[in-house]
This record gives sequence, structure tokens and C-alpha cells, in this order.
Amino acid sequence: MPSTTPTTGPDREPEVEVRVRRPVEEPEDEGPGIGALAADALRGLREVSRDAVFRAAMAVLLVALAAKVYVLNASYFVEDDFLFFGAAYATDLTPDYLFSLHKGHFMPGAMFLVYLQTAFWPYNWWVSAGVMLVFQTLALLTFLRLMWELFGRRWALLIPFSVYALAPLTIPVLGWWAAALNAVPFQLAILLSLLWTVRYVRTGDPRYGWWTTAAVVFGMFFSVKALFLPSLLFVFAVAFLYPGHLWAGTVRAFRAHRAFWGAMVALTLGYLVLYLVSQNTGSGTEGAGVPEAEAATELLRRMLGQVFPVGALGGPYEWALITPAGGLVEPRGFVVLGAGVMWLAIVLSSLWLRGRAWRAWALLLGYLVFVDAVPTVIARGRGHGLAGADPRYVADAALIFALCLALAFLVVHEQRARESVSAAGVPLTTRAAPGRRARRNRAVAAAVLTVGYAAGALYSTYTYAGTLSGDRLREYMDNVRASMADLPEEGAFYPRPVPEDVVLDWNGDLRLTSHVLPPLAPGDDGDRFAYPGQGAAAYVFDDEGTLVPGEHTLFSSTFLPGPEDECLGTLEGAVSWPALAMGGPEQVATLAYTSDADTDLVVSVGGGWIEAVLPAAPDGGFWHLPVPQQGDRLSLLTEVDALCMTAVAIGKLAPDADGGHPIPLSQEEPADPAEDAGDEGEG
Repeated sequence: MPSTTPTTGPDREPEVEVRVRRPVEEPEDEGPGIGALAADALRGLREVSRDAVFRAAMAVLLVALAAKVYVLNASYFVEDDFLFFGAAYATDLTPDYLFSLHKGHFMPGAMFLVYLQTAFWPYNWWVSAGVMLVFQTLALLTFLRLMWELFGRRWALLIPFSVYALAPLTIPVLGWWAAALNAVPFQLAILLSLLWTVRYVRTGDPRYGWWTTAAVVFGMFFSVKALFLPSLLFVFAVAFLYPGHLWAGTVRAFRAHRAFWGAMVALTLGYLVLYLVSQNTGSGTEGAGVPEAEAATELLRRMLGQVFPVGALGGPYEWALITPAGGLVEPRGFVVLGAGVMWLAIVLSSLWLRGRAWRAWALLLGYLVFVDAVPTVIARGRGHGLAGADPRYVADAALIFALCLALAFLVVHEQRARESVSAAGVPLTTRAAPGRRARRNRAVAAAVLTVGYAAGALYSTYTYAGTLSGDRLREYMDNVRASMADLPEEGAFYPRPVPEDVVLDWNGDLRLTSHVLPPLAPGDDGDRFAYPGQGAAAYVFDDEGTLVPGEHTLFSSTFLPGPEDECLGTLEGAVSWPALAMGGPEQVATLAYTSDADTDLVVSVGGGWIEAVLPAAPDGGFWHLPVPQQGDRLSLLTEVDALCMTAVAIGKLAPDADGGHPIPLSQEEPADPAEDAGDEGEG
């Protein structure tokens, strides 16, 4: 009886060996030049552009980009975006700036982009959004190329491509620049590293190994999650590229490509050390820390039980929780139940069609737990578990879901080749090929489900855009720009908080106009906002973004002459009052006075002192000084009988659109502007 081998059958002549690994066309010490690579790429693009599958994918891509542009048009800078611009303006492009942590995020690549835009296009929304949209487009094209590389040309590729291109989970992270700086380049890094890993394992070409390494490093420069990227590549390769069961695939991986996988281990350990060295959480609640059990449980319940299951299938359709940065996910019970039923149907049908589909779902589950859930719990698992409702934390999981959906239902080239030569003794992992009618029914069902997913995903994207406050924020910044274009040459600009829908209260002094707005000032005027000085006039920004005169509030400590006195009394030019001086960059001391000549002044609070020279003001004038010190007394020292102080105040300034007296002359009610004018003239 003739022998039977994987490449021969009974009574058959030996066939040419079937290769899973493609031969390397170039010697390892040589490679095509840049011109040849560019020519090959253009030639390949012309060929593929005539392919019907490619054209259909481009139609999906255009719809996805239109939806993303629609959201970006409704969005604008918010929260951390302003903090980024302010920090970049206040420093130089140094290693300390690039490698510093921002709320636990290590992202030198993102910090470089922020610095670059602050230097050339500060607060230009479409530059920021346009760069992120380019990254997202490259990620979508790379995903399509990866699908083509893994499974070959087939109409079924449009399903996972549509799932990723239209995924609502990727929309909120794209619409918030601070989040997109992490997440969008990271998605591109995942896909590039996966694509080049596939090519490296198949060909052994060292160039693909180097390109994979570069893609991993690129991801590490934007997101801490890239720490797990080498692990993702290894698990993916063992599960779907190397032959045999998982242990056998692991052994083959290290035997065949020991240097490559060793480099991935080294990258992981090196990045972990670099991050730990840079980590400095302080005593606050930002960055890594020990999670609280209740908050962590709530976070995981929302993230893994609601946000991802519903969002991955095109939800949540409505966004119940609205924040300044957009909507959060809190789906209704029947939506969660429906998503659970759909997930069960998808997983069970894939397992029925392909025995090895469990590997794809295990990969997805592992990614969700170790790359998304665990780091988020460590970083945000204190205080309140509402962070789990934020879809931005699982945006990258939408990409992994689309990949695993394809891996669960389709067969990669490696497995197809192994099955084609396993005629003797090796059981197939897929069922026998269905008949024409069954294939048609499956295609129709897949098309209907994909169209349904697309409709739901686009509706979720549309409703999310309605949660954004881009118009309000854009109007505020337009008013700031208009004020910056016509700044008064005299006077000082003092800080006050920007509106809460611009930057939240808990950011402390970082939400002051002195930190947020200087990048918009022309020339050297930014320093006048960032480092307020002394002046005869005081200006602040109101809540609409317009620069107006400032006045002390009734919460300021105010000192006025007695009913029978015109001036505040001094003892040899010195005077001291008990005052509640809370300190900080917003605190300003203001004097209303008359003087026939320039007069020296010393202001002292909490043991510190500030010197000033009051210009002559025979008809009355004001002088404002920033006083950041904290204390319980305000002391003044002037030249004896050199001036008459008609009012003194220390505290924060508020907008005074009428431009009246900057010091409230009554402790019971705000002063009347007409009376203020009269008092000012009398002083």
C-alpha cells in the first residue's frame, strides 16, 4: 500500500511542498531602495483600487470619516486640553517636560505634539482635530491591510472593518483632544505592530522585525497601555500564526524567532522601569494607587458589564450622563440584556462553526482584563466608580473586538494552508464546507446584521455629538481672542478661574486664566497674564471670555476712613489691620489714594513684603499689587504725610463691566456706580 503523508495521498505522486512561510525575495544584507519601495507601493495601490472589495471598504471608510468629522465639528478643547496648552507655554522643550507624567499618563510623544502646536497654532481646534483624524484614518487603512494580510481578499472582510470603522466606542476618545493624544496613536501602533509581526513570522525578514519594534516604541511614546503591546503580539502570534496547540506554538515561537521575542521582553521590562522611575503620584487621587474595593467593583461593573458589551455592538444609542467633555454610558436594563443575548449568539455561533474560535474570544477577554480594566482600576479605582462609565477607557478594545470577530469566524492563511495538507490523521478545525444555499443564507444574515450594526453605531455617534458643548467653548475662546487683539497698554491682568465647563474646579490653580490663556496673547504680552504685575488699572476675564475692569468682591477685606475722615489714618506712615488673607495667585491688594508726587509703598502680609512706587495722582488714582502670601494681617508702610489713602482692599477680583470703583465702598451692598464716580472724584 502506498504511503500517505501530508503532501501526498494514496496512489499520488509527491507534490511540491506547501509553504506557510513566504520566501524572502531579497538577501538579508540587501533591500530595495526607497524608490523601488515607493514604486511597488504605487503599483500595488493602482491594482488594488480596481478591486471591488477595496472600493466597498473605501465607501465604508468615507461614511466613518464623515461621522467623525460631524462629531469633531460639535466638539472643542475642554478640561485637560487647556492644561496642556498652559503647561507647554510655561516651559521649554526639555526632557523633564517630555517625560513628566500627566495624571499618571506617560506620553512624551503626545507632549511633543502639544508643545509643537502651542508654539505655532495655539488653541487651533482643526489643527488638533485634523492631526488626530489623520492618525485615525491611517489606523483604519492599516486595519484593512491587516485583514487582507491575514485572510486574503474576500467580501467577509467588510464586516470587521465596518465594526471598527463605525465603532461608537472610538468616538468620545477622538472628540476629546487630551484623550485622543493617547488613544488614537496607540490604536495605530497596535495595528502596525500586528501587521508587521504577521509579515515577520511569515517571512523571517528582519526588516519587519525592526519595523515591529519601532511600532511598539511609537505606541509607548503615547500610551502607558503600550506596556502590554509586546504581550498582545506574542499571544496573537502563538494562537494564530504558529502551528500546533498553544504550548507547542510557544516553543516554536522562541525556537524560530528567539531574538525577536527576546527584544519584545526587553522592551516591556525597559518601559516598565522607565515608567516606575517617572511615577510620582504624590498624595492626591491622580495616577497609580491602591484602589478601594467598593469603587473598583463599581468601576469594573460599569466598564465590563455595560460600557463595552453595549458599545461594541453599536450602542449605547443614548448618553444618559453628560459631562463637560461629553456623554458617558449608562444604558437601560433592556439594552444591556439585549446586548448580552447578542454576545451569546455571536460566541456560540462562532464556536459551532470553528472549534478554534475560543482562542479569539480568550484573546479579547484577556485584553479587556489586563490592558483596559486592571490599569484603569489602579489609576481610577479610588473615590467613585463612575469612571467605569467613560467609554474612553475601552476605546482600543473596540479595535481588538473587530480583530477577534474576524479571527473567530474566518480562517487565517496559516491555518488554511495547514488544513489543506492535513489529509491524513489531522482533524479539521472547521466543519465541512456548506452548500451554496447555506452560504447564501449566511451571507444574507451577515449583511443584515452588519447593516443593523452600522445603523445603530451611526445613531449612537449622532446622539453623542448632541452631548458636546463645542459651541459654548468656541464662543468663549473667540471672545478671548478678540480681547487679546486689543489689549490695553497700561494696567495689569489678574487671574481668576475660567468657567467650570472649560476646566473643572478640582484642577485648582491650573484652571486660572493666568495658566490657561497666555498662549493666545500676542508677542510678549503672554507674560503679562502668566506673571501679573502692578498697575494703576486692573483687568480680569469675565465668564464670557471678555477682558473687563476688575473689582474687589464683598468677600475681600476692605478698609475705609471713618465717617468724619477723608483719609485712613497712619502712625508715622505705617498702618496695620487684621485681615483674612487666604493667599494664592488670585489675591490682589488695591489702594485708592491721592498724592501730589510719586510715593514709595511697602505692603506686608504674613511676614513677606512687596515694594511699589505709587505714581502721583493729585486728582485720585488706584494702585493694584499681586499679593500671593497668606496671613492674618495687612500692613502698609508709606512716606509720612505723602499720600491720602481713601480705601484699601485685599482679596480676589471679579469682573466689573461698568468700570466703577474697584473697591466696594459699602460692606452691606454693592456700591452704586454713580456714587462710586462721585467718591472717586472727591478722593
